[in-house]
Amino acid sequence: MIITDNNRLKHYHNSGEWGQKRLHDLFEETANRFPERIALVDPADKESLTGDAPQRLTYQELATKINQLTEVFLNNGLGKDDIILVQMPNVVELIYSYLAASRLGIILSPVPVQYQENELSSILNILEPKAVIVSPAFKQTSLLQRMHSSIKLSSMDIHPPKLLAWGEGESDCDLTAAIKRPSSSEQYAEYLQQQQISGDDLITICWTSGTEGTPKGVPRSHNQWLAIGKATYLGNQIQDNETLLNPFPLINMASIGGMFLSWLYSGGKLVLHHPLNLPVFLQQIVSEKVNYTLAPPALLNALLKDEKLKNAIDFSSIRAIGSGSAPLDVWMVDGYKKLFDIEIVNHFGSNEGVSLLCGPNETTSAEKRARLFPCKSDLLETRLVDVESGQQISEMDKSGELQIKGAGVFDGYFKSPLKTAEAFTADDFFKTGDLFQISSQDPKFYTFIGRCKDLIIRGGMNIAPAELDNLLNAHESILDVAVAAYPCDIMGERIAAFVAFKPEKSLTLVELTDYLKQQHVASFKLPEKLVVVSEIPRNPLGKVLRYKLSELS
Repeated sequence: MIITDNNRLKHYHNSGEWGQKRLHDLFEETANRFPERIALVDPADKESLTGDAPQRLTYQELATKINQLTEVFLNNGLGKDDIILVQMPNVVELIYSYLAASRLGIILSPVPVQYQENELSSILNILEPKAVIVSPAFKQTSLLQRMHSSIKLSSMDIHPPKLLAWGEGESDCDLTAAIKRPSSSEQYAEYLQQQQISGDDLITICWTSGTEGTPKGVPRSHNQWLAIGKATYLGNQIQDNETLLNPFPLINMASIGGMFLSWLYSGGKLVLHHPLNLPVFLQQIVSEKVNYTLAPPALLNALLKDEKLKNAIDFSSIRAIGSGSAPLDVWMVDGYKKLFDIEIVNHFGSNEGVSLLCGPNETTSAEKRARLFPCKSDLLETRLVDVESGQQISEMDKSGELQIKGAGVFDGYFKSPLKTAEAFTADDFFKTGDLFQISSQDPKFYTFIGRCKDLIIRGGMNIAPAELDNLLNAHESILDVAVAAYPCDIMGERIAAFVAFKPEKSLTLVELTDYLKQQHVASFKLPEKLVVVSEIPRNPLGKVLRYKLSELS
């Protein structure tokens, strides 16, 4: 299925940014060259997650599994342009599914294991998939039963999709058993004689986080993923045959663009993890000799603040760690370099195609690395636009919406022409909804301010909550923190600080605001309410769910 318009296809093919490769082509190139190299490793705690023993596969073994699953898909009547909804944790079977789908021109739509009947039934109504793939169980939850319930609640109840499960249960096909049966490549060879699968065909439909309403489907082609993947692979300085540890769900930009594609480009070892189990995560780093991984800022901060854990951690194999989803702290970036000689690479991305990185390629300064992103890149054309006037911003320290155009940017939301029209400008720039400024520290960089819709408007003054999060998170008594608005009849909105304190630590509101005053924060930005919480609500990517905080205020 190709949804990109002809002018865009012509432009990026002529520029050389798009070609004819598909995701599985990168995998097969490595498998043919290094069949005995270790390719893929299951989560060490897989048995407690799904009940299955963890697997460790060479490229040849993985290629065999993918070939077998390709035959199983064909035997179940699945082929080019068919959509499959997938709800699975990070396990090797999910990788089989991606690469077998790539070989057949199938479109996978992965969703978080946390999604329940409400989200799943809505997505089923939009997608109308031909099939669904699930892990039968995840921890103590039956994903298989949840999917049955979701289908009954959806408009697909009369003509339900085929239900495929990686294990026993009430499904149309037990994939685990099916891929063990003898198969040949003849059926696939015949299939390829009838079907042409290009780099412009869709391979995924991912979903926005849904923090502001109903999730939106984001279709992406092989070429769009390959463009994003190359940028992150180069930006993170991934070396050939490195070991990558992926602790983020394989459902979105951070993990697919940042880790899965980097693995395909580097031909190394991909170690899977998720949901986060800190002891297991730290042990995997040691036992697998991990060179690169991702971690949310809150975790990296917590590790540095825990003196006992910090001194016990073995990070000797790690070259770099990618982080994002929230502003980074300068002291954290500096701390990892000084203590462990680890480069922290700042990531800012979205499923739609935002891909900003600030790492060693851009600057050696911890202060710049934590706060800034380069204005120019080979992948993206960027600009800032005043939210109210629509005028392009060229002066420093004036907030504007980031707008982007490039080979990695998606074409529009799935089955949603109105939302697509609202999201793009007349000259085809995508409106990200993210506020940035041209930095006065260095005009070649942007400073992230916050989400346009996250802005707190107090008495007519605009306040970006991410700025306050970043400042407060450096306090020695604070484990995690976020600010959000609460309503006020006089000022419209006021600011509440939601704080999870370190054990046996606390602050009063006065102490907290005094701390901000010491950082020379404007008085109108100071929180007027302190709410103590056990943890900050975040989505699967680690982004703060401010609407949930506002409900607590």
